[in-house]
Amino acid sequence: MKIDIHSHLMSVAFLEHLRGRDAVPTAVRDGTGYIAHCAPGLSLPYRPPILSVEAKLADMDMAGIDLAVLSHGLPGPHMLGGAQADNWAARINDELAAIAAAHPGRFAGWANLGFGDLSRTIAEADRCLDQLGLAGFQVWSNVGGRPLDDPGVLPVLEHLADRGAAIHLHPAPASGHQGLAPATMLGFAFPVDTSLARDPVIIAAHLGGVLPWLRERIGLWSHAIPPVPGLPPPVRSAGEYLDRLYIDTVGYGAAPLEYCYAQLGAGRMLFGTDHPYATPRLPQDLTERLPYTQTESEQILAGNAQRLLRLGRIEVDATSKSTHAPSGG
Repeated sequence: MKIDIHSHLMSVAFLEHLRGRDAVPTAVRDGTGYIAHCAPGLSLPYRPPILSVEAKLADMDMAGIDLAVLSHGLPGPHMLGGAQADNWAARINDELAAIAAAHPGRFAGWANLGFGDLSRTIAEADRCLDQLGLAGFQVWSNVGGRPLDDPGVLPVLEHLADRGAAIHLHPAPASGHQGLAPATMLGFAFPVDTSLARDPVIIAAHLGGVLPWLRERIGLWSHAIPPVPGLPPPVRSAGEYLDRLYIDTVGYGAAPLEYCYAQLGAGRMLFGTDHPYATPRLPQDLTERLPYTQTESEQILAGNAQRLLRLGRIEVDATSKSTHAPSGG
């Protein structure tokens, strides 16, 4: 079985809502899709398969992927701020739950959080877990420029930790990056901005950004620097937090993927493609060429996702798979 925990689907209703706004995020129609202006200097084109469930299913069938855990791409609803952010997060969560229900065994969903109002965001988190049955939460590496330990963000993450919910930590444009070229922002600044904030089940996107590469350095300095006077000592050192980190396998070179496999082990890696961004077939090909055992292969490709996202032993009936012709992307 193969579960893709990093697969994007955009809400067309949300992109339509962004049309006509006079400040980012905005969107404009573009032929068969949209161009979303996510941040100063960063615009992304959106066309099928990221706009179409049927096109997504066709690509999954072609790649041999049984189940995809869907997440919304940039811009996320949190970028609207205030009540609009909370309203649209809930609406997109309803869309994801309906898609999963309409295609049993093929889709699960990473829930969205608006962070417009703390109490409302926490209530939405509980609704996603208790009523909608979503797999966990997509949390951006910053929330509209606010770091994850911001007083308006951190209590939500603590609540997710208390609930034992999984978090897929995904990069977002950080403040001060507006002067970067889009390729530099996506290829360098995004993985650098992926960071570890607290102690829930965190699956860091794109091979964990720079965290696996700096594991020893972070562990060393977490012991070498004395605690800040007046603050309680941390429950664990930074190095110990890194030892609890999970990553997805979205990478574009064999050496980085093999390094993470050697550093973290198969038990802390989850298969992902970032479909349809970049070249989603490449992360899949590289993952399948890792020098793992059969047991480790089953862990990475499905077992870890089933355990951490509480997906259970999902059995996919071959008759439920799409028979549509593969779509481009």
